[in-house]
Amino acid sequence: MTDHFLSPALYVLMIVLVMKVVDGLPQRTFSLRKPPKVAIGLWLLVAIPSLLQFAFPQIYDTLHRDSDLIIDHGQWWRVYTSFMVQDGGVGGTAFNLFVLALIGFAAERVWGTRTLLAFVPALMLVFSVDTFLVHGPPGGGNSGLTFRLATSIAGLALLIRPGRRHYLLAAAIVVDGAVLLLLGDGHGEPMITGVVAGLIAALVQRRWPRVWHPVAADPDARGNTPEPEETPEPESDLEGH
Repeated sequence: MTDHFLSPALYVLMIVLVMKVVDGLPQRTFSLRKPPKVAIGLWLLVAIPSLLQFAFPQIYDTLHRDSDLIIDHGQWWRVYTSFMVQDGGVGGTAFNLFVLALIGFAAERVWGTRTLLAFVPALMLVFSVDTFLVHGPPGGGNSGLTFRLATSIAGLALLIRPGRRHYLLAAAIVVDGAVLLLLGDGHGEPMITGVVAGLIAALVQRRWPRVWHPVAADPDARGNTPEPEETPEPESDLEGH
């Protein structure tokens, strides 16, 4: 995977587009008493080993993705632990952890705690299958998971809030990912597949709403959608007319 010098700008563009999608969806509110538990837990799961690896390199050696060790030596756990360590140095680690915090919080506001708790492992399970079959370069990092989680929000919006705004935003995200792929940056793939994953998850929600029920699919959920204004009562004159 080769990152082009334009890649960071395209990553930021994707994040901006996703946050624009989030602004148009109903959201759950959190507080100190009711924090976003899944987002915090996921961030800690990534942040702790990612930071400790700088002092204890053996953590990276044990958890990173290595196709030779996975396919030829049966170290299957690396498929599911490589997102917990980083291969981009201090700068890449800082960026990945910041984006994960931002996207994790936004995703839990839209998907909801219970749904996100199921959705994150599902993303990891589905999109890690090829790692068992294809020899790829060794590495680590949570960007693939984070980008899919981010753009899944656009896929969700396409089904539950169809409209010109979300169609254009989703199309822009797909184009962003396609440009990255053309530039030789594999991060474009999770951007595109994340949209598809979100759309599929929203379809599953329609089939089994009690099990898989995003907050954004709930018409009673509150968020940035403005509340209807109350109609003021007509003022009576001094004589009561």
